[in-house]
Amino acid sequence: MKLDFLMIILTLVDNGQLSAAVVNTATLAECEQRAAVVRGILETGDTPIEQMVCRASDAEFEPFFHGMEEFAERQAYLVSFDDTSATVEKVASCDGAAQSRPGTYCAVSMQKFASEAQ
Repeated sequence: MKLDFLMIILTLVDNGQLSAAVVNTATLAECEQRAAVVRGILETGDTPIEQMVCRASDAEFEPFFHGMEEFAERQAYLVSFDDTSATVEKVASCDGAAQSRPGTYCAVSMQKFASEAQ
């Protein structure tokens, strides 16, 4: 089944860098329902949320799970979204990455595109 929506969670980490976690879902309703649960967990843990949105997207990611940071290689992504859709582009690093457009963020993640996952 093709997953057409992306829940994008951008949180602030200790060094001021944005961290991204993404979850693919089949519908907007599923995305929003899952986002409400995740928001509650993050807010209870005092995790600063920069952005949390559900948007239509062609990007497909490997599944997120806790503990990835122990063995996964850090990836950098330029994440852009408007009111309806999102794009995610892999970049070499967030150092100097263009973020001049509204709704564009550079963030690091332990997740890879599904096409790159082993």
